[in-house]
Amino acid sequence: MRAGTILRAVWLIVAVGFMLLPVYAMLVVASAPDDTDLRGLVFNGFHLPENIGLLFGEGNLPTYLRNSLILCVGTGVLDVIFSAAAGYAMAQLSFPGRRVLFALVIGTLALTPMVLVIPVFLIVKELGWVNTFQGMMVPGMISAFGVFLVRQFALGIPKELLMAARVDGAGEFRIFARIAAPLLKPALITLFLVHFLAQWDNLLWPLIVANEQELWPLPVGLANFQSEVGITYHLTTTAALVTAVPPFILMVALQRYYVAGLTFGGLKR
Repeated sequence: MRAGTILRAVWLIVAVGFMLLPVYAMLVVASAPDDTDLRGLVFNGFHLPENIGLLFGEGNLPTYLRNSLILCVGTGVLDVIFSAAAGYAMAQLSFPGRRVLFALVIGTLALTPMVLVIPVFLIVKELGWVNTFQGMMVPGMISAFGVFLVRQFALGIPKELLMAARVDGAGEFRIFARIAAPLLKPALITLFLVHFLAQWDNLLWPLIVANEQELWPLPVGLANFQSEVGITYHLTTTAALVTAVPPFILMVALQRYYVAGLTFGGLKR
């Protein structure tokens, strides 16, 4: 028994070491003073603060970081609001065509983003939203995955609780805001985190809609980073390392809600 426990511990340590190896390689390259000698993955001094200062002083990384935060937080909050309302309505409210509407929502999950790019871009162009934040944010303000996730959680809310609130004279909006939303907190935080991480790495849509450099988020900015500072591996890796910090902090801060959101299909009665 003890030998088996030791073997599992050793296997876990080795697996974690392999997973952390790319992170170690990023730290080595990002800490290098230049690109003269990056062989062997051995630290040649620790110049990471100087490289970060160079990026924020000479490049457009602060602008890209600001734009990404605006897009990710903005679309994440909008997705939580609209998906929560739609998912709750499909789970707890009775109206004609509810099942058909939910089936259509689920059906959109089978569509790849590439199929929708051209039609959505034409709509955004007709609205005059090219090269604007709303053109990048509005198409992602609600997701079929978010509606599905919230609906599955909302199905677990006891109907007796909602009925008691209606008997006391509470309207549907008040019931949703005061009773349902707090009970759906793990699902809503999970949805925000998933949407934030997906938007943080989204390259295609901002690249199509935003032609002005002042509107570029981090994925587009990093794709054009070498044209700004030249082919410098240590600075490019430093930029990639800096962009990984915000989602890492968010994931660590909200991980317990994320785990709860993925492990429970609904609320216990």
